[in-house]
Amino acid sequence: MTFGDYLRLYVVWAQEAAGVLADAADLYGKLADRGMSGLADRRDETRRAIEYMEQVAGVNAAQGIAHDEMMAAGGSGNSRAYVEYEAMTRRHQALLPKDALG
Repeated sequence: MTFGDYLRLYVVWAQEAAGVLADAADLYGKLADRGMSGLADRRDETRRAIEYMEQVAGVNAAQGIAHDEMMAAGGSGNSRAYVEYEAMTRRHQALLPKDALG
């Protein structure tokens, strides 16, 4: 497997995690509506985690494409392609969430 393949696996994992979190957020919301204390906050935290995972998935997808393009252009042996890949990596890193979920 290539590095791009691993990034695509991470995308799938992050999307699946967001789906599980969405189910949990719905459950927390229903329980909060029934008066269970603290679960409205838990629902909101879970929604934030969903946004986080969706951002991670998007950035990893873009990074996978950038890696594939760099490899198609000759890999790290093509200095221009590698410099462009490094620049894209820095842009992608800047897009990642800065706040911790914990």
